Amino acid sequence: MEEETIAILTSPEEYAYHIGEVASVGTHHLRIIRRKFSIQTPYQIEQVPMAHISRAEYKQGLAPLRIGAGGVLIALLCAIFYYIGVYWDSLQPGTTVPVGMLGLAGLYGLRWAFMSRRHALTFHLHSGGKIRWKSRSGDFKYKDRAVGHVFQHLRRLGLLA
Repeated sequence: MEEETIAILTSPEEYAYHIGEVASVGTHHLRIIRRKFSIQTPYQIEQVPMAHISRAEYKQGLAPLRIGAGGVLIALLCAIFYYIGVYWDSLQPGTTVPVGMLGLAGLYGLRWAFMSRRHALTFHLHSGGKIRWKSRSGDFKYKDRAVGHVFQHLRRLGLLA
């Protein structure tokens, strides 16, 4: 039977962020990104047969670093607006406040703080090892379809925990 790709979880442009993680899921193999000590081709794809996988787990979680950065940005903006309000009378005439930039930063902070979700798949091997894949926090919606295809394939194989 011929190998068919079920889902591509990581594009080649993202390989640097997913070293040691799953790049794609095929009918008979998982393709894992490994670092290669070469300038021309810094990554190589290693194949792990599905027969070596004992079970798989899925978690839908939050990205704590991104949430923390969003919270810090929102707190910084609140402090800026507070100090502008308190010291408005002592500002020099002609002082400009980039309200558009502050508003844009506020939108980014709110998005990071409240919309940072990610997919996480863990494949357990018979040898006791684990192979993981986590989506980047901004890619949750974009990876939904690929993760759904992986779900269906793992359920057919009876590997999903």
